[in-house]
Order: sequence, then C-alpha cells, then structure tokens
Amino acid sequence: MIEIPGDYLEGGGQILRTALALSAVTGKPMRVYNIRAKRPNPGLKAQHFHAFLAVAELTDAEYKGLEIGSREIEFIPKTLRTKSLSLDIGTAGSIGLLLQSLILPGCFCPQGLSLKIRGGTCGKGQIPIEYYQGVIIPLLRKIGVNLELKLLKRGFYPKGGGEVEVFIPKAKNFSPLFLNEQGKLLKINGISFAEKSLSIKKVAERQRDKAKEILEKRFNLEINIEIDYSQALSPGSGILLWVETDKGALFGSDSLGEKGKPAEKVGEEVAQKLIKEIESNAPVDRHLADNLVPWLAFSGGEIKVSEITLHTQTNIWVCELFLGKIFELRDNVIRRI
Repeated sequence: MIEIPGDYLEGGGQILRTALALSAVTGKPMRVYNIRAKRPNPGLKAQHFHAFLAVAELTDAEYKGLEIGSREIEFIPKTLRTKSLSLDIGTAGSIGLLLQSLILPGCFCPQGLSLKIRGGTCGKGQIPIEYYQGVIIPLLRKIGVNLELKLLKRGFYPKGGGEVEVFIPKAKNFSPLFLNEQGKLLKINGISFAEKSLSIKKVAERQRDKAKEILEKRFNLEINIEIDYSQALSPGSGILLWVETDKGALFGSDSLGEKGKPAEKVGEEVAQKLIKEIESNAPVDRHLADNLVPWLAFSGGEIKVSEITLHTQTNIWVCELFLGKIFELRDNVIRRI
C-alpha cells in the first residue's frame, strides 16, 4: 500500500485528486493521512468526498475513512469499469477540480465514462469550466483524449447549482506532448460571463472592455472576447482569456468577480495575468502545468512552463510515488524520461 502524507508540499486537495486518479489507473492501493493538514479547515471536503465515491464506484473499490472531514483514508481499487455517473457536490464545490480525479481514469474504462455533475463552475482557487473548454480540452485532444464537455448551467459561490455533462471515451493510444516554445502569438480569445441579473450594469461588457483596452496597448493582435449572460442560483461573474500561437501553444489566465470588486478591476487583473504569462516566453501557463503533469506521465513528452508552482511540484511527487522516477526538471522544463 502506498503511504501518502497529505501535509507534504502543497498539503491540500491536489494530493488527493491526483493520487485518487493514479490509484484507479494503476490499481495500486493507498493510504492518505494528514489530509489537507495545511488548510484552515483540514480533512475531506464535499468535492473530495464525491470524487472518492465516484472513483470507488468506477473501480468497485474498498475503502475506510470516507466521510466529509476525515483526515485519513484507505483506498483499495479493483478493475476500472464503464459507468454513467450523476454527481451532486451539493455546494459550490469545484466541478473543474473534481474532474482532475475522473478524466484520467475515464480514459481507461472499457467503453469510456459519462458524467453529469452539479456544483460550482468557477470560484476562488478553482479551475473554471471555461478554462477546460478553451485550453485543457484542446491540448488533451493532441494527446489523444477526445473529451466532450457541455456547460449546461453556471454555478457561482455560494449556492453553486452549476451543471456540466462530460463524456470521456476510452483512449486508444496516447501521443507524446511537446510544448517547448511559445512561438509567435496569433490571437487572443476569451469569454466574459456573468449571471443574468448583472446585465443591467453591463458587468460582462465592462470586464471585456477593460481587458481589451490594456491588451491592445501592448499587442497588435486580433482579440475576440465573447459575452455571455445566463441564469444561476447566485450572482457572479468572471473572465477567461487564452492565447493561440504558431507553435500550437494554448495558455491563458482568468479573473473572478467578487462583491465590491469593480468589473473594470476584474478585466484589468485578467489582462495583467495574461501579459505576465506571455512575457515568460513559455508555452504553458502556471495553472496549466499542474494539470498536464499526470498526462505527461502516461503520454510522454516535454513542456516548458512559466512557473513551477507548488501544485506542479506536488503532482510530480505524487506521480512518482505511483510510477517511480519518471520526470526530469531542468530550469522550467518538465520532461518525461
């Protein structure tokens, strides 16, 4: 049984999400202890609990300690099976983070995996579903993962209630992923979104306009930012931008609206974050890096990242607990050896 200290490095949910996916795929049992010990509210949260329940059903796993608030869990998976699962996190817990535990195992299910998930589609410290649509999914297709994702309803903090449908087909083969050069910037795409009641104050337009104003002063590029208003249980807004380059790179940045935070500030933040990523001259942004590491473990390849964050270091460490020494780090380059 693989013993995993949940308070190492990032010391939060990233350890759980990556370890759960790898345990399912490799069939190796694990014990995680000191779960989320570096967080103000340690132990399993709702999104982690539902991830474990889902993967347990996929693998007919045996487990101990699976309850919200638990600080230790044993997980003994069996064989991955084809399933259609409906999951309700019950809060604004992140659908995007939950998917980190499910997409990789889904690729190894005999006929793939169908999911319908309710929860939060964006939030503080979360991966926005729009980031999956704009950045992660197109890059996974290069590896050979033809994932389909439909955003049916947005869910903002605190009520959540967002809905997403996902189909993950069984992957026949993984192709190596090489993202070594940023290359020439071709265009900037994006989406500025808000709950429908905020359309009176033109929140999405103001986020977009401020971001465009800043970016157009710096870059002579085509900039396309879609506006989207939709009904949700709680008010909220956000904006996601991503860059396409002639070397096949896709990377981005996002910013989230908050109570008392002007829409212009949201637009300014996302633009400044994107400028920082562009100026790093790397083809992989700081958040994309930790999402790609588990895939590199199986596909092979090499990526140059703008920053090796604690989340990225954590994912490398967890992968090597299950798979042995498989990565080489050189400056900001991560290579599968």
